[in-house]
Amino acid sequence: MLRPWNLDLKIDEKYFQLPVYQQIVETLIDAVHSGKLRRGNVLPGTRKLADILQVNRNTVIEAYNQLEYQGWVISKQRSGTFVSYNLPEKEVKEIVPDHIKSASAINKIVFDQGLPDTNLSPMEDIIREYKLVLKKIQKQKLHTFNDPAGYRKLRLALSQMLNHQRRILGDENNICITRGSQMALFMISQCLLQSGDCVIVEHPGYRLAWEAFEYSGATVLYAEVDSEGIVIADIRKYIEMGMNIKAVYVSPNAQFPTTAILSESRRKELIELSNTHDFYIIEDDYCIDLNYSQNRLLPLCSDENLKSYIYVGTFSRSVSPFLKIGYVASSQTFIKKLVALRRIIDINGDSIMERAFFNLIRDGLYTKHLKKSVRHYKNKRDFLDEVLNKYLNGKIKYTKPELGLGYWVVPVNPMVEEFNRFLKDELASRGIRSIISHDYYKNEGEGVLVSFGSVSEKNLEEAVRIMAEYF
Repeated sequence: MLRPWNLDLKIDEKYFQLPVYQQIVETLIDAVHSGKLRRGNVLPGTRKLADILQVNRNTVIEAYNQLEYQGWVISKQRSGTFVSYNLPEKEVKEIVPDHIKSASAINKIVFDQGLPDTNLSPMEDIIREYKLVLKKIQKQKLHTFNDPAGYRKLRLALSQMLNHQRRILGDENNICITRGSQMALFMISQCLLQSGDCVIVEHPGYRLAWEAFEYSGATVLYAEVDSEGIVIADIRKYIEMGMNIKAVYVSPNAQFPTTAILSESRRKELIELSNTHDFYIIEDDYCIDLNYSQNRLLPLCSDENLKSYIYVGTFSRSVSPFLKIGYVASSQTFIKKLVALRRIIDINGDSIMERAFFNLIRDGLYTKHLKKSVRHYKNKRDFLDEVLNKYLNGKIKYTKPELGLGYWVVPVNPMVEEFNRFLKDELASRGIRSIISHDYYKNEGEGVLVSFGSVSEKNLEEAVRIMAEYF
């Protein structure tokens, strides 16, 4: 196995009175204590380390044997010697800087922004298809240059899915593949917006989208959200003020983070405003695949009356956070602008992964995974509902989500901003990483996103029990 970096080791004078092999043992243990060596790091081969320390190779072999016996390292045939993941509990004293102590504690339970369970992800299928694509390319000596719009067969499959399931009319020329939805939002902002333009966003909402819009030079305006989704009266207010509205960014089928579903009356109003005042609707449908209700929800752009739309989809929520494949559907005119930009910044994309994922769709494995996921996450959603009622009944307000992988929890008693910061730090100190309201509001606000996709039921209950102490 190739070692990417040379290990700089020097035996401390304080160990000179010990046998040489023991000097090496203590030196490597010190390297673990200091953080120079971490769990899983590969160690130099015995010949290499003997050269580094200017000692006999047999001495290094004896040192490695002692370290393995004590549990500091493990030896793998044909792979080498590695720092053990299970270090001796009573001996190891990892040095953790103060500024990351809380970051170390938060690894126990993590409430993310609604990501799926990696253990449920069909990674074996993806890896298998990825290898098959690589072998085919190697065997047939194929080039992997992709269409800058993305692998054509994948775009064709996505256009068929959008036509049949979401009533978004178009073909593969109406789609551009991206490396996830965040890249899609950045490219959209660069192709659509410029200084002087305004974008209305949901508040609370997705901060990284706001930052992408602002990076283009546009001004972000905030419209409040209630149980029916974005408040249309706020959009009208900005129009009446004479603001140059270029786009409204919404997540109508599970507003992020509140999970509110945009009502039918507001959908019609928003479409009418878009057509009348000539602004785009940027629709982020990040979790439409994870629908637990009997109600079929369709995108805004399924309405044939909507003239100017940009639809953003992703598979990182329904398949795996490691599958960075997103897409944009829009008019062919706008898609050509996106493709021109992608040709500059990412000409080939992840052509092998795009082919591998297309194979999953073609063979029905993606649909099979999706059905399994909906059943699994629906059970976890219902479990978390029971836990919230058990520990926080009367202390919080929330709506049981019909889509997605998280609950938006708001305290009954108002929480000042100082308490928001205290709560986040306090939960981190107790091993819970949470995303408190400030991450979703421009300034102040209240709420906690309790995601359940990647957290076990046992940890969900433990975390809610701890959180109940502070509400």
